[in-house]
Amino acid sequence: DLSIRGAGDILGSEQAGFIDSVGIELFLNMLNEEINRLNGKEIIESKEKEMPLLDVETAIDDKYINDVDIKIEIHKKINEIDSFESLEKIKFEIEDRFGKVSENILIYMYEELFEKFARKINLEKVEQNKNFVKLIFDEEFTQKIKVDDIFVDVSKISRMFRFSMLGKKLVIILDTVYLDKHFVYYLVDLMDLIIKKYNV
Repeated sequence: DLSIRGAGDILGSEQAGFIDSVGIELFLNMLNEEINRLNGKEIIESKEKEMPLLDVETAIDDKYINDVDIKIEIHKKINEIDSFESLEKIKFEIEDRFGKVSENILIYMYEELFEKFARKINLEKVEQNKNFVKLIFDEEFTQKIKVDDIFVDVSKISRMFRFSMLGKKLVIILDTVYLDKHFVYYLVDLMDLIIKKYNV
């Protein structure tokens, strides 16, 4: 019922605001897990929930959209993004109804695309702080990547990328302090390059 009608008719403003901050997909996962826990069912960690996420703003500003039901609809739309084409299509749909999206919403959309790309290549872990974002690839995918082969291509995206190894796992670090734009754009371009180069 929540996914069909949205949160406005069911939840108060405090709970609906929480959904707005975490996104409908994560909220429903959390809700289902708690229902299963209360019913005494075994909690199975889903791959989707374990997928590494970037720490970016995902709230939709009240000045842009102040209707809770519509916000839930927009969150669901953004959660559908899985390619540059779908990102542009959903961006166009949102802007056609509500006007130009803010930079924060665009970053949120790119974060969703990053998440889908990360799932596609089974990215193992993301570590993030105020100075860098570190991507750790699993051993299986590391074996497919020829670091020397992609180093030049990656440096064309940004010279702020660094490569290292953690045991048998490839680590790519993006230093974020002196970037010209938000780090999520560089990371999505990196993932897109890797996916295309290795036909994932």
